[in-house]
Amino acid sequence: MNFDEIFDTYFTRIYNKILGMVKNKEDAEDIAQDVFLTVYKNLKKFRSDSGIYTWVYRIAINKTYDFFRKKKETFELNEEILCIEDNEDVTKKIVLEEKLKLISKREREIILMKDIYGYKLREIGKIKDMKLSTVKSIYYKGLKEMGGL
Repeated sequence: MNFDEIFDTYFTRIYNKILGMVKNKEDAEDIAQDVFLTVYKNLKKFRSDSGIYTWVYRIAINKTYDFFRKKKETFELNEEILCIEDNEDVTKKIVLEEKLKLISKREREIILMKDIYGYKLREIGKIKDMKLSTVKSIYYKGLKEMGGL
């Protein structure tokens, strides 16, 4: 497969995966461009031990994690995150906000990343440069201190 075929076949899938992780179109476009630049530069080095999509996908995930590490992304509570539908109970939002204030910033970040932003614990570990067991421990300790979500 030549680069043009790889780009045409996989760009949209890779971009959407990145967008799902970074939640920002401009950042997702930048990372996707970086991914395909890396693919272009290293295409001759590609070993067909795995499929081409698997290779491109792995590059995309690594570039996305690098993006978070460089940015030192923090996940904080804000109105946009906890926006509620008109028919939802406002007290749920207030209770959640109060519970999140009871725990440490580190616990709050991991809980928000998992339960609000939708990251998997393994992804959080890579973004935060922590062992999976550490992330799990912090997550469950925070939930326990909050009394659950």
